[in-house]
Amino acid sequence: MAEKILIIVLRAVGDVLLTAPLIRALKKSNPANEIYFLTSKASEKILKYNPYLSGIIPWDKETLKKIREQKFGTVIDFMHAAISGYYTLFSGAKKRVAFYRPWGFWCYNIMPKYINKDYTVNDRLQILEGLGAKSDGIDLDLLFAAENEEKVLEFFRKNNISKSDFLITLDITNRREHRQWQKEKFSELADLLAEKYNAKIIFLWGPGELDYVKSAMSLCKKRHILCEDFDILDLAALIKNCKLHIGTSSAPGHIAISQKIPSFTIYGLKTNPVNWTPPDTKIHKYIQGDLNNLSANNVFTKFLEFVELNKISHRMSQNFTEFFSVFFFCVILWRF
Repeated sequence: MAEKILIIVLRAVGDVLLTAPLIRALKKSNPANEIYFLTSKASEKILKYNPYLSGIIPWDKETLKKIREQKFGTVIDFMHAAISGYYTLFSGAKKRVAFYRPWGFWCYNIMPKYINKDYTVNDRLQILEGLGAKSDGIDLDLLFAAENEEKVLEFFRKNNISKSDFLITLDITNRREHRQWQKEKFSELADLLAEKYNAKIIFLWGPGELDYVKSAMSLCKKRHILCEDFDILDLAALIKNCKLHIGTSSAPGHIAISQKIPSFTIYGLKTNPVNWTPPDTKIHKYIQGDLNNLSANNVFTKFLEFVELNKISHRMSQNFTEFFSVFFFCVILWRF
């Protein structure tokens, strides 16, 4: 029997994206199901082209009214917050689902026990057990439009970037201080990457971050590229068209995972990398340490291992080899 289901995640873009496999699993368990998602306005766009969603409810003053109008049969709350519990309780849904909490009985009537599965996606997929549905894997669904990619290609043309260049997106910001590596070290790392690989480094920035990123770039000895004022879907298209992504533990890293682009993340000691890294993968790796003591050379050395593991440098070197082979062949023909 088809169901109308609401999922509640009011957090940032990364948390919403990590819930995408649950949306897909619920839809594929019964294609007639209608899946809706309640989230903040800042995270709406990440779901815009999700093929498994029937609708998005923005978090605003009219939220409860909109929820009740839809007459949901099931509400799944991942927030465990007073406001999300309130929405769940008064949604009118017969099935009100959340992971077990001792106080949860006041608003939930289905509370499977939470078991730590390391990767956050696997943690969330456990909720399916209480709904009789099965997982459809951990791939993160994030689609963008042709206009987003065209915007990126125009950015490439303006900055004399070729898709064959060794392009690296660099995300140096984080709203949480314990996840923030110093900008001076990111600047040094960018120069090391450009020197070693002749890489073109694209510095990313989001709302309120432009001045900070510009100040970091001013510390660089080499010239790098500042990203344009891209929205989250433009950013996905950009990352998709680059060779790899490096940065802090934040949304762009999850976007790289969704686009199957190799990523390398710098973690502090207060964050558990296994919670945010897909298991059994070699294209998404990290370094963890005391961010105050972790040097650019420490990170670069670990990154070299990552590059070798994925043969990224080999693919790049192969492009140069092919170029010079053709060049010298032409020289020989010209001389004779």
